[in-house]
Amino acid sequence: RQALKNQNIDHEIVGFSEIDKYAVEAYRAVHDDYETPNLGDIKEISYLPDCDLLTYGFPCQDLSIAGKGAGRKEGTRSGLLLEVERLLDTSSIIGNLPKVLILENVKALIQKKHKPDFDKWLEKMESLGYTNYHQVLNAKDFGIPQSRERVFVVSILGEHELYKFPEKQELKLKLSDLLEAEVEEKYYLKDEKVK
Repeated sequence: RQALKNQNIDHEIVGFSEIDKYAVEAYRAVHDDYETPNLGDIKEISYLPDCDLLTYGFPCQDLSIAGKGAGRKEGTRSGLLLEVERLLDTSSIIGNLPKVLILENVKALIQKKHKPDFDKWLEKMESLGYTNYHQVLNAKDFGIPQSRERVFVVSILGEHELYKFPEKQELKLKLSDLLEAEVEEKYYLKDEKVK
């Protein structure tokens, strides 16, 4: 949503899916949007609303190096991708597949252990009529002073021009440029937490 705003692309948000009340509150505050419907738990959504663009992700704990590596299967947090698959299958049946899909997740998604599942996902998208473009992008290459590598997959339905990921940008900021000079003490970690 913020990218669309930043690029001055006229758009209307038709809904989002979130179960964490604090995430919903933060989303609404950041975007000053208290009207767009929260469709709630993805497991309870019957079908996707008509839309041209669908951005999606899923919890990374089961893929991440910091997690247990359980993978993208039913019963795992990362298995929520199967709910996206269910909704896209339904959209295919009723004829309202989004024109463009954008997925973002951790780099581990394409590493050896999880690559077969990733490839199956791309095959699924192709079976629905999408062409997939994927690349690992690092936030530090796009103006953010943080090394944060993420896999992005752009899936485009039907005939289209070849998609190209954006070129890297020169990093002009340092982390100190973004940090607040003074922070209330209530945000400090207590000694026992640091230990």
